Amino acid sequence: MKAISIQEFVELRNQSRDRFGVELHLHDHCSSQYFSADGKTFDREYMEFLTDFLSKKNLGAQISDDKTGILIV
Repeated sequence: MKAISIQEFVELRNQSRDRFGVELHLHDHCSSQYFSADGKTFDREYMEFLTDFLSKKNLGAQISDDKTGILIV
């Protein structure tokens, strides 16, 4: 399973809140991790920020069709 650490998530959550006003949540399952923001749609600028953050950690992102969730791949 590809995943980010709790420390990396805290960094990402803080940047999300401070720069974009997004309250990001991490959902951790046995086989995957994904992000959500209380059902709110991620805009293009924020999705680019998220995918860039994950890319720097050698992780990818699969964005849900409704743009309310991102699966770490």
